[in-house]
Amino acid sequence: MAFLNIFRRKEGDEASQLTAEGRQEISQSIEICEGNDAADQHDCSGDCKMDIEEGEKAFAKLKIEHETPLLNSSKTPRIHFVVPTSQTDWQHDACLENPKSVEFEISKWCDQNSGKFSNEDTGKTMNCGVSSLPKDIMDIEVMRGTKNNVLVLPYFIWLNDLKADNVAETLDDLVPALLNNTISREELLKTQPKISAARERAFVFICSHSTRDKRCGITAPYLKKVFDSKLQEHGLFRDNSDFRPDGVKIAFVNHVGGHKFAANVQIYLKDPNTLVWLGRVTPVMVPSIVEHLIVPTKPTLPFPEKIRCIKKYQSW
Repeated sequence: MAFLNIFRRKEGDEASQLTAEGRQEISQSIEICEGNDAADQHDCSGDCKMDIEEGEKAFAKLKIEHETPLLNSSKTPRIHFVVPTSQTDWQHDACLENPKSVEFEISKWCDQNSGKFSNEDTGKTMNCGVSSLPKDIMDIEVMRGTKNNVLVLPYFIWLNDLKADNVAETLDDLVPALLNNTISREELLKTQPKISAARERAFVFICSHSTRDKRCGITAPYLKKVFDSKLQEHGLFRDNSDFRPDGVKIAFVNHVGGHKFAANVQIYLKDPNTLVWLGRVTPVMVPSIVEHLIVPTKPTLPFPEKIRCIKKYQSW
């Protein structure tokens, strides 16, 4: 198929950009798949195949930058706060839309405290993002933005019913304990009634922030359809009404940086505790990403040339 030939050509060009040192850097966090044509080995059939073909045709019309090496074109977070909004697009500065909101206060706190933690092993940034994960539309405070549940990664915990006027006090106490490793997961969950464990085995976040860049709004839905189909094959797909443990949630997020590298995909794996941030992802790559990276108990990495950054965090 024509789109597969285009994919192989671009993959070959990008693979040549990844140096031996770059491969070694990546392999310190995750084992790289060797000697397989991932796009052929994990192809789809039926509706999934049609979704891939349709998506690749749409992607082929977009101007995506393929010349710059991707590795270290983004920074690994020390802590990534993800706020549910039930939306797939947002204003230009998503976390600043509502000055009374939880995400506004978290974003402000991150800006004010980013320089206080110098342990490089924990990552390089602290950031807050919003997502399509569902908010509680029956709660008037949540609808006003002044209260919300907040996902804290890579720790796979939820801050439940966090209020905007209590953000600074909560994070002043929690974040140092997490980053300095002064509290165990068991102790935190036992002593903090408003903190609960995320039940998912992985979260996959796809930038869909069309207001910032139309390419993200176009690419994200195509990718999600293929991710959903492949995860359903393994019984791992979880929609917003499915609370079974050990599944995978796919969600849209606001701008993560690097529009020209669309589609951007951030994958947080609970075990091992690893962030894999990929750029220039297209639908034909998704089956292999699912089969190699998300499904196995010992994940391996296809397409190492697509890595923007990668981080294996300490166990917690």
